[in-house]
Amino acid sequence: MTIEIVSETPLLQHGLAELLRKVPNFFVYDDRPPLTASPLLAKDRWHTTILITDAGDEFPDAMVSPILGERPDSRIVVLTDSSDHLFLWKVLTSGAHACLAKGVQLDELVSVIHAVHRKEDRFILSAPVGALRKLRPATAEPGPLTNREVEIMRLVAAGMSNRRISQQLFITETTVKRHLTNVYAKLDVTSRVQAIQKAFGRDLADVAAALGALDLDGEPLP
Repeated sequence: MTIEIVSETPLLQHGLAELLRKVPNFFVYDDRPPLTASPLLAKDRWHTTILITDAGDEFPDAMVSPILGERPDSRIVVLTDSSDHLFLWKVLTSGAHACLAKGVQLDELVSVIHAVHRKEDRFILSAPVGALRKLRPATAEPGPLTNREVEIMRLVAAGMSNRRISQQLFITETTVKRHLTNVYAKLDVTSRVQAIQKAFGRDLADVAAALGALDLDGEPLP
């Protein structure tokens, strides 16, 4: 298995390389060679890139994409000292395969390297509990509607179309649709009728009858 280490900090890069070179069956390099440098490297399907991020790195996806572009079969393990949940979320959605704290033990890192090659559909994350709790999907605990969203929902409940709402609030129709999309996601609904019912607790039949009697300009929902 070949291990490539990418870092802007040479001391960390070379130090980790020396540790991993002691692991049996690991071929480690910390200076990126061209793909044609060795037939072994070019064909190695067990290739792992260890990406060591610095505290100031805000866009891990921008660092991961070039690596996957060059080696699509590579598994990427991100080492970070960040405990920011937004940074961790970006790592999770970047295409990387694992994210570990820089203080991880060597045996744990070796286990993760093997694991990301065995299970292609898994993401391995080791981070502070407080940061992990903030990674919960919005649908698990949706936030309350904003004042603007409530205002728009009241106009929807009054039977106004998107066009009329935009005129009433002096905003674009696109903005109205964006707010409604956010409302639908927060309320876990797919229609105006369901949104009104869930937002204001009205009976579905009553809401449907009221909206059916009003002119919505034939607009698609939302």
